[in-house]
Amino acid sequence: MDEEAVSELVKLGLTRYEAQGYLALIGRGDATPAETARLGRIPRPRAYDVLASLAERGFVTPVSGGPGLRYRAKPPNEVFESLMAVRRQELDQLAERSRKIVAELQPRFLEGQRRDEPLDYVEVLRDPAHAVQRVERLWNEARNEILAIVCPPYLAPPEPHDATLPTGVTIRVIYERSLLEDPRLERLVRTYARLGEEVRFGDQLPLKLTIIDEQSVAFNMPDPVEDDTSVTTIIVHHSALAISLRIAFETLWAQASTFEDVLD
Repeated sequence: MDEEAVSELVKLGLTRYEAQGYLALIGRGDATPAETARLGRIPRPRAYDVLASLAERGFVTPVSGGPGLRYRAKPPNEVFESLMAVRRQELDQLAERSRKIVAELQPRFLEGQRRDEPLDYVEVLRDPAHAVQRVERLWNEARNEILAIVCPPYLAPPEPHDATLPTGVTIRVIYERSLLEDPRLERLVRTYARLGEEVRFGDQLPLKLTIIDEQSVAFNMPDPVEDDTSVTTIIVHHSALAISLRIAFETLWAQASTFEDVLD
């Protein structure tokens, strides 16, 4: 029995026994239910129901004129075109039901949007991988400016050869000076600088922070009890907070060192 063919037929809508029964029949002229059960590895008591179902769906046809009940498989090009027609009809029905439920639910959704939740502008992310992806999406959504403070822990820094930056925006980043003690991270920062990022360095930076277009802020809050790698990332879409934190950023930027200062 061709297991791959069985699997493909199951994906198209047949049961496993139906698939095994049809494949058992296409290799011979016709067969009795008992022969089909043996060839298709179907429990013999089930063979009659399986063949009756295949006949109803147009995959096999009863053979008349002979002794006993026998079935013959129909050509694959005929049965599969019929099967696809049934599938298309099911999809059309599903699409129609989907349109109806959308029409019913859309007014309820719009009504719900008028009821603002008190903190619907705050996102709290505890999974590090999710947090990295979400902050990366924030960077890619920036239109004018990205300001960032980068300090330990470094959750998922890319390899230097994989580093990219959003285009068309001004990017200024203050890195904690200790980062330069790691050769790979130093190469990464140099790569960012070559790509157009304005880079400076500070000592013992207080918080990992990103400010996007004076509209959104993302910052990491290390867990005070667990180890340094356990952090919660908070994203706040609030211009007043973004503008206030920008003032803090500009203060640190004015005090920070350039690459030339650090290397002297």
